[in-house]
Amino acid sequence: MELELRHLRVVAAVAEHGRIPVAAAALGVPTATLGSEVGRIERALGCILFRHRGDEVTCTAVGERVVARARTVLEELALLREDVRSQRSGDSPLRITSDSLRYFTSFVSHTYATDIRRPLLPVPPLAGGTATDAIADGRVDVAVVIALDADRREEQVRPTIGERVIVEREPLLVALSATHPLAAQRCLDIRDLAREDWILPPTEVDPGSEATAAVLARLGVTLHSSYGPHDLGPLWPAVVAGRAMSFAVPTASAPPGGVLRPLCDQPITARRILRWRLGALDDEDVERCVRAAGSAYREQLTHTAQTQGWWPTARSEEKPTLAH
Repeated sequence: MELELRHLRVVAAVAEHGRIPVAAAALGVPTATLGSEVGRIERALGCILFRHRGDEVTCTAVGERVVARARTVLEELALLREDVRSQRSGDSPLRITSDSLRYFTSFVSHTYATDIRRPLLPVPPLAGGTATDAIADGRVDVAVVIALDADRREEQVRPTIGERVIVEREPLLVALSATHPLAAQRCLDIRDLAREDWILPPTEVDPGSEATAAVLARLGVTLHSSYGPHDLGPLWPAVVAGRAMSFAVPTASAPPGGVLRPLCDQPITARRILRWRLGALDDEDVERCVRAAGSAYREQLTHTAQTQGWWPTARSEEKPTLAH
């Protein structure tokens, strides 16, 4: 006998109620039928799932493991059905996020300002994994991600995800202490920074490490990091104190004692991309999200980047290029 979902419901119900008659009533079947079904399931699995004491039953050790797995499968099935039902109804909340907490707030605000027809459910930047992974596995519907420009030929296109480029070219900066000798320079050569300790990679730029490693390998540069991947925000004190450096996006804001400097010849660039789960929203709402993402980025440039010390002396190629 092959196990079916109804068998999983049986073992879950028996374990939950602890009495065959009560479980039978909950499942809407005769007590004798349920007792026979439990026996067939145990023979199919080749193990005893329950100890019987009159009408009362308790799980054996292997029974506890089987029941736990059964509940997981049934819960996942319920979530799948709810997800399908929500998508069909067209009125479920649109879950939106981004890789950057600072940008996330602005993106959410500008999305609310559109005439988007769906209710919004903002999801703060996720710890662990990437926003693109979160779209693929159904945790969010829309995200603005920062994608490092490694070799684009290696970039895998996921058939279930759509994308539109918001910022075509976003040269990365270096965050360092204002007292560092190199802070006096207009731009920094990455080869001069190999002996520094790095916060690598900052999670908003590269939640994993593969893209950063690929870019640095292409440049023939090895950077030392005793910090590992972290959000730059909480570690600005280490940067200000001169204990570390970090890459930063142009919309970052340096606190007192910290500065941002462009990299000479812009060896490391990124793109900011709106990605969404295909089928989660219609074409009109995609356009609304694209407009909101672009407006949020322009707001960040105006109120943050253009107020930083590096901006007035930066060359045009050292500044972001928005997509048209």
